[in-house]
Amino acid sequence: MRPRGRVDGPLVYSGGEAGRRACYLRVLERLFGARRASLREVIFSRAPVLFLMVEEAFLLYVAVGLLRALLGRRTAGLLLRPMPLSASARCSCRWKRSILGWLKRFRSIHTLTILPFSVFPAFSTIAKGWIYDFQLWDLTDEEREAVELLRSERQPGERLVLTAIGTQNRRKGFDLFTDSYVRSTALRERFQFISCGRIEPRIDAYAAVFREAGGVCVNRSVTDAELLGAYAASDAVWCFYPPFGDHASGVLGRAAQLGIPAVVRYGSVAHRLCIVENIPHVAATPDGIAEQLAGPLPPRDEARGRIAASRFAGQSEATLRTALGLAGPAASDRAPPP
Repeated sequence: MRPRGRVDGPLVYSGGEAGRRACYLRVLERLFGARRASLREVIFSRAPVLFLMVEEAFLLYVAVGLLRALLGRRTAGLLLRPMPLSASARCSCRWKRSILGWLKRFRSIHTLTILPFSVFPAFSTIAKGWIYDFQLWDLTDEEREAVELLRSERQPGERLVLTAIGTQNRRKGFDLFTDSYVRSTALRERFQFISCGRIEPRIDAYAAVFREAGGVCVNRSVTDAELLGAYAASDAVWCFYPPFGDHASGVLGRAAQLGIPAVVRYGSVAHRLCIVENIPHVAATPDGIAEQLAGPLPPRDEARGRIAASRFAGQSEATLRTALGLAGPAASDRAPPP
């Protein structure tokens, strides 16, 4: 059952719980006793407030943040897709960029990105700080043990497994994923490509040709347990997203936590994050996927993933506590040193 949060915990405002937001809420509940709240509660509560996704309610975030600042109350907000807001020349992004820069002057308002500033230094113009995407450090010990158990029971085949995980669409590069497999005999001889997650109807044609070439599609919504099984079965994970899907990736985050190499687009946000944080990866251009995957993959390394996730968690929790004005954990609650 999902924790309900503490009565005195921080409040979280979110327009829904679809996609990654449900996962984020679970982490915030576990760490701080946070709970999702109505707009009325968010406006009038003395408790610190966190907007889970500033982009979905930008003007509301600004208005509530300013009102609460006048009352001396803390408000924080997460930017899940900071790239366009920090770099795009579109008018809608320019005026939002100006407002976010102005909000940095208020001590009680803390806008945070879910990517390090080192990935894209311009993020610092729109946010006071940053955390690591929750999905880079949210797995529990039980979930890790489940993946490792499934991995130990796996019967390796003659081919390596490259898996595209989650809802499949053009933003996830599913068209390139399937085309690469269909067009390259060398890829089909070395890899089994698997798609694990619902495929949007508009790209069904790609899925049909992919199946004919021997690709495997699990075309439905999958449970959390099944997703863990997909990671356990994978030698590499597909995170090669086109420019319009270039933002923090939960799929990449989970792969990094588990020490599984990711296939990323050269020069993308995912590629920059992999370089900055030393995450195992293969970087390729759209025309060079088969060539890059012909070489050896970085080794899967569960211990490395665990150490990285622990570091990401420590830094992110400290930043969130500061932004929300929360006291640090009691000594008895701190994890023992590794």
